[in-house]
Amino acid sequence: MAGIGGQGVLFLSRVLGQAALDSGLEVKVAEIHGMAQRGGSVTSTVRFGKEVFSPTVPQGEADLIVALEPIEALRNIGYANSETLVVLSTNIIAPPGTHLSKEKYPDIANIVNSLRRVSREVLTIDALGLAVKAGNPATQNTVILGFVSASGELPLEADAIRKSILSLTQKKFQEINLKAFDLGLLRLRASD
Repeated sequence: MAGIGGQGVLFLSRVLGQAALDSGLEVKVAEIHGMAQRGGSVTSTVRFGKEVFSPTVPQGEADLIVALEPIEALRNIGYANSETLVVLSTNIIAPPGTHLSKEKYPDIANIVNSLRRVSREVLTIDALGLAVKAGNPATQNTVILGFVSASGELPLEADAIRKSILSLTQKKFQEINLKAFDLGLLRLRASD
């Protein structure tokens, strides 16, 4: 999982980890906060299965890369291989340096093409747009979780993920997070 501080990368990882644990799998999670409070990169790895020996994913061995910001997918492409699925939100959060320098944020199509050279498939979603539709832009992480769930890449039932969302979310945010999850789930199914 990759994104910018404040996008909910760590929440996303915790939800997946809890859903896997509740599904009887062994789980290991590693988080790298970086400059999260200042809009910097945040990454987290979630490994689960019958036996898991390490929380970190070796370079070139990720099954799935989920990015809440397109450049963060590129920053983490070293974890991908020809079998990796990359899922990314098209919501751009330009790094602070781009405002001060002459560097321009790359075109989304160029980012996707770069990712496709390494991975088997790249799926994109307007997670922010669907989060706004759900009623809160902060739920884009939950939207993308629904989208990933619908992809079939996770050996987890959608209901296990919903249960995990409920257990890790304050009561006042539960309904909106479930709505966001379902919008992401339906978005991929609608595009099939």
